[in-house]
Order: sequence, then C-alpha cells, then structure tokens
Amino acid sequence: MQTIKSLAKNPSLLNGKKHLFLLSHMRANTSLMGHLLGSHPEINGYYEMHIGYYSSKSLLRQKALYCEAHSLKAKSTYMFDKVLHNEHEVTDAMLTNSRCHFLISIRAPEYAVPSIVSLYRKAHPKHEFIEPKSAAHYYCQRLEALASMVKRCAFDYLYLDADVIKVNPSETLERLTSYLALSSPLTSRYEKMHNTGKAKAGDSSSSLMSGEIIQSSLPSVSLEYEQEDFFKRCHETYLITRETLASYTQKRIML
Repeated sequence: MQTIKSLAKNPSLLNGKKHLFLLSHMRANTSLMGHLLGSHPEINGYYEMHIGYYSSKSLLRQKALYCEAHSLKAKSTYMFDKVLHNEHEVTDAMLTNSRCHFLISIRAPEYAVPSIVSLYRKAHPKHEFIEPKSAAHYYCQRLEALASMVKRCAFDYLYLDADVIKVNPSETLERLTSYLALSSPLTSRYEKMHNTGKAKAGDSSSSLMSGEIIQSSLPSVSLEYEQEDFFKRCHETYLITRETLASYTQKRIML
C-alpha cells in the first residue's frame, strides 16, 4: 500500500534504474563501502535498508522506500543496498535479473567476530550477539548462505576481500569503477550523510566520520577465542567460503 501511495505522489519512480547490491555480513567494512559508492553521482543509497528482494516488485519497493526520505540524484543510474542477514532473502530470480549487479565480500573471523561482539555489547547489551558463540553462529550461517547462492545459481558478481578497500584502496576503487561502468572514478573521499553513524543504518563508530579511507595494513588479530570450538568452525567456514566465492567468478579483488 505504501509503495502505491509513493508511486501516486512520484510517478518518476517507475523510471528504470540498475540496482547494485553488496552481499556480505556485519562488521565487514560494508558501511565504508556503502559511503564510497553512495557518494558517487550515479549511485543512490549508502546504508542497509533491511528488506528482502523477491521479484521486480521488490526493486520498486526499494526505490519507493528510499525516496520517502531522499531525492534521486539527477544523473543517477543505480540504486544501492547492502544485504547482511539471511532473513532478508535475495531470490534466484533477483540474482539473475539483468537490472541487478552484485558485489560479494567477506572478512576473516578473527576481525569480524570480535567486532560484532564489541558492537552489540556497547549498543545492544541485551542482544544475543553479546555472546561470542552466538555472534560466531550468525557469521557461519551467513557465510554458508553466500556460498550456497553462488553454487546454486549462475550470476555475475565481483568478489572482494573485505579489508582490501583499506589495504589497497586505489586499485580497489579503480576496479569497482570499471566493473560498474561508471562515467567518473570512485574516490577515497565520501560524504557524511543523513544516516552516517546512526544505529541500525550501519557502522556507528567514530571512524566512519572521517569522510575518507584511512589506508592501513590489516589490524592486529584478536586471539581471545582462538582455542574455542566455535571459532575453529568460523575459521574453517571462512576458508571454504572464500575459496568458493572466488572460484565461481573471474572478477575478484583479493589480498
């Protein structure tokens, strides 16, 4: 009903756009990626919309929801969203839709899992992800779902290691610009926007407020959970998933 109301107010929503999705998991530099992409004049959107994509109607819904709070850029060609949770399904019909373009990115568990736990202990102290075992379970399930996508459905995507955007930003941005066929290059600077740093819209840490990529080597590794069985499963799942995601595409940016 809300989508119909939005269309009545703004019929231009029916104008076709390409759709760009970042398929990943929490604490994998996805807010940084969203801001870098969403700061480009050809790309609308930068934060997680928390919706699933089932058919072409979902693409229209995405645009309508976005336009409730934002205006589309005059020369834009893409709508962007990131999907980080299994409950927000992306169907095979969407994976193979010619209007949809995909980036897939994962981060090693020694960085991602402690970061998930730290985030929830600060921002959502009653959530189950304050417990490392629960955060690890989410991580493994999400990686397994991403691997299942590429194995069951032949679709075009670019795979990138999550930390490559900070370790090697110049090459990564150049490759992303080429993959998306943008008319001007992506840059290492990005805009601080309405939802930047807000809870439930992505990274709420102060690092996102810098407005640019801070190039760095890989962060120090947390060894807190190294001997735990759940963490060993995370590491095994990561290695298998990374190999799978990289092997099902010829387009990849890896450390």
